[in-house]
Amino acid sequence: MSNQNKEKEVEVPPEKPLGLLNGSLYGIGCGIGGSIFILLGGAIEIAGPGVLISLGLGGFLIFITALNYSELSTSLPYSGGAYNFSKEALGGFLAYIIGFFLWMANIGTCVFSSLAFSLVMFQIFPVLAPAQLIIAIVSTLFISAVVFRTQDIAIKSLIVLTVVILIIFAFFSISGFFIAPITNETNFNPAFLLKGFNIFGMVQMFSLLFISYTSITSNLAHLNPILKNRSKNIPRVNMLAIAATALTYLIVSTVVLINLGEQTGDLVESPILLAQVLGDILGPFGYYLMGAAGIISTLIAMNAALGSATNVLHALARDKYVAEKIEKVNKKRNVPVYSLMITSAVSVLITLVVDINVAAEMTSFIYFFGLAFVNFAAVILRYKRKELDRPFKAPLFPYLPIIVGASCLIFSFVLSFLAIIIGLMIFFIGLTYYLITLADRHSILITVAGIKFFSLIFLTISILALNNYAILDSSVSWGVSFFQLFLIRVLIFFGIFAICTLIFDIIPLREFIYYFVKKIDKEKVAITIGGGQIIELERKRVKIIYYFNLFISLVQLIGAFFSLFLAFLVYTDFTNIESLIFFDTFINKTGSEFIFITIFMVFGFSMLFSSIAQIYYNKELKSLGV
Repeated sequence: MSNQNKEKEVEVPPEKPLGLLNGSLYGIGCGIGGSIFILLGGAIEIAGPGVLISLGLGGFLIFITALNYSELSTSLPYSGGAYNFSKEALGGFLAYIIGFFLWMANIGTCVFSSLAFSLVMFQIFPVLAPAQLIIAIVSTLFISAVVFRTQDIAIKSLIVLTVVILIIFAFFSISGFFIAPITNETNFNPAFLLKGFNIFGMVQMFSLLFISYTSITSNLAHLNPILKNRSKNIPRVNMLAIAATALTYLIVSTVVLINLGEQTGDLVESPILLAQVLGDILGPFGYYLMGAAGIISTLIAMNAALGSATNVLHALARDKYVAEKIEKVNKKRNVPVYSLMITSAVSVLITLVVDINVAAEMTSFIYFFGLAFVNFAAVILRYKRKELDRPFKAPLFPYLPIIVGASCLIFSFVLSFLAIIIGLMIFFIGLTYYLITLADRHSILITVAGIKFFSLIFLTISILALNNYAILDSSVSWGVSFFQLFLIRVLIFFGIFAICTLIFDIIPLREFIYYFVKKIDKEKVAITIGGGQIIELERKRVKIIYYFNLFISLVQLIGAFFSLFLAFLVYTDFTNIESLIFFDTFINKTGSEFIFITIFMVFGFSMLFSSIAQIYYNKELKSLGV
């Protein structure tokens, strides 16, 4: 990349770039999201007081990851954040996949935060229960409008709200340590901190609660280009933001634990556990104060996540991985409009199909993968771009980034089976887009065949799961029997048919005909040029090839719409997949239906793409008469 291109990538600082304090507050705000309100109760239920160790380990892992981020940010202060580091170090497909993963991770954070926002609103105002999903969508659109007003307004509002939330957390902590022994004497029990720990639960909750920290480094990577004195302040901001966030989490969680004591029954299942704890200490005032804190923290997280996701997509467009039009920036507001619109639309779409637990685990899994490869990119870039000025260098190189990257990959598979499946599906979607948009004609056909092949694997697994491990229900009395005995068997037929057509996706039927013509009827070889031959077929044979290909295409087209129809039946609750139980793994209704809907849609679209491609190329060949 030329120096001229590099200069174009460098962000132009605003008139008043952020200093150390505001940069640190921004990072803290990105960290203190809705996760501490929504996930802490369930984490305590599984890990007990060991949740403090889980949070401590998460803070330590993100701290040493931030060392590598700081080196990369000081040496490459360009727009695009962590994606830009991967592009410089890895390039090509890996850079795209990491950028796509980071985009989806920020969208996942936005979705989680919007669902958390609606959940907190419902808990505080029960009358809003019927509109819970609408509130989540409206909150996303509201934050999108804030970001559109200019990035400066979004950043300033986030910093102000962060100061407010820190004041509320300080009040919560003081009340929990010094007022609670008087007003919450029944539950106040510091000895609960020494209760036995569940080691596996601690590891599992570490992986889940890691979402509480991931937004710090990811979002600061986008803010770094507009910091004052970047070479010194980038490492300082990263370290201060992480240390302050981790300390806040540990203090708040300690207050919760000592004020729950042994009364952990219903409270730990509450989505506003902090509000109920402060309510026990200070009454209704405490309850509504922490409820307001929950609302503010989720808005902060949505603000940061949506802004970061928009910047990642804009960077992908800048590097021609997605449509160039997405790169367009509104000059008046200095906002990539199309990038923001697409990101907001995808966020709303995902909000419609997942619940808050799925969003949390999905986001954690994607972040783990993204952070792993960013750490690996730091190692590669140190050797690949030795000429870069590095005002800050991460210590213990290359062992530290390699250990952290490997740890992220390992911990990603400690999450639930559902999170892993969703993460792999997202990878599959990103891979599909990359291959289809950047490949030539032959590669597209091969790509579609590959997509179809992998979708058939997922389809086979899903059919086995439906027949052996799923609990089904239906809105009509005969629905389950009709679904299992007829619809699934029709789906099996289309699956078998798709397997048979894979060979014709890779080697078209006419190529088989040409091969046998050359071997049997050499007179049909009209011209031989070097190693190539032009073969003239009879019109009858051309028609046979045409109609045979057309038949295959039409059956695949019917199969595509049938598979999408099954997804529609599950989505509309004609067939309910109440749960999926695989040995010790339990997946609830929302997670199970999300998996099967996605598999049916992936298979359906792979058949649809294959059918359309074959119809188009078959028609083209007919017009040529070959």
